[in-house]
Amino acid sequence: MTRFQAYIQALLQERVLLHVLAWLGFIVGWLIYASLWGNNLYELIINKLCYLPPQIIATYLLLYYQLPQQIYQGKYVAFSLLLVANMYFNTVLARWIKVYVYEPIMHQSLDQDSIWSILTHIYPLIGQYLLWVAIPPALAIILKLLKTHFSEMGRFEQLQKEKAKAELNFLQAQLHPHFLFNTLNNLYTLSLQKSEMTPTLVWKLSEIVDYMFEECKADQVPIHKEIQLLQNYIDLELLRYGDRLALSFEHEVDEPTTSIAPLVLLSMVENAFKHGASGDMGKPTINIDLRVKKGHLYFRVFNSKVEKIQVDETAYKKGIGVANIKRQLGLRYPESYQFHINEEATTYEVILEIHLQTQPMELIN
Repeated sequence: MTRFQAYIQALLQERVLLHVLAWLGFIVGWLIYASLWGNNLYELIINKLCYLPPQIIATYLLLYYQLPQQIYQGKYVAFSLLLVANMYFNTVLARWIKVYVYEPIMHQSLDQDSIWSILTHIYPLIGQYLLWVAIPPALAIILKLLKTHFSEMGRFEQLQKEKAKAELNFLQAQLHPHFLFNTLNNLYTLSLQKSEMTPTLVWKLSEIVDYMFEECKADQVPIHKEIQLLQNYIDLELLRYGDRLALSFEHEVDEPTTSIAPLVLLSMVENAFKHGASGDMGKPTINIDLRVKKGHLYFRVFNSKVEKIQVDETAYKKGIGVANIKRQLGLRYPESYQFHINEEATTYEVILEIHLQTQPMELIN
């Protein structure tokens, strides 16, 4: 961040000072514009100061009450009624100041209108005062919208940072040294035995690594690539567990090019192995069911588990975790997914449903 950017950022944090500077800028700009028409500067300053109180009242009532309490809450009728009352009151105030303050200061010998006349004569209020009272609130709304726009840009940039950090942590969890050690050790054993499986398993491992570090840079990937990733991961784990693991992986997709955010499904499968199969020295079970139809994804992962909680001395089970899975889903598919957990003493099941036709939030690249 440059020194100028840091100065602007610090200035934006000083709300009172920022508002004072904004009003001073508005006054000076108006005086410069009005003086170009040959008007007396002293008269312009007094005139502007007389208009300032109703302009300030109208602006801050609109910004700090009507917008947050009415517009943002959908109370449009109440907003419309109060907006009319706001403009009426402040145009009356502007005319009253003009008649009872400005004209005496400028020694203008005019007959003063009565309060009743000021309140009831609508045409002078609309024709002479409404525009001048309404200009600052209108400018304030424009500035507010611009500020909101830039705040949203900042929020998206923050989401990008969170995405990068989450994916980095996820990759570190997925490529856990324990998992790589077991896989490479098995591959080494097979190579010594000159097994025909060795080239295939090396290729699957290379595909997983390549997919995680290259393909997953995109916000969306075709669902068939995620399925292939799951299959590669399962094949490597089957090498580790052998015949003692009862595993099924069923998938049915009506359109293989349907887009999905990468790595969300793999984390759920990984947890099934970590928290189920790795702690079960008997015959663990893992059932995986994936279906996509007309943009609606249904993903179920079921695994058996031992009833007794085991101590994980290697910290291998400290994977991405359910909380981080939900965090990813919340960032990628806000209000477009359902995530359920059904846990019993010896079983664990997670069910994920996503409306893929609602595209995942595109983060800034």
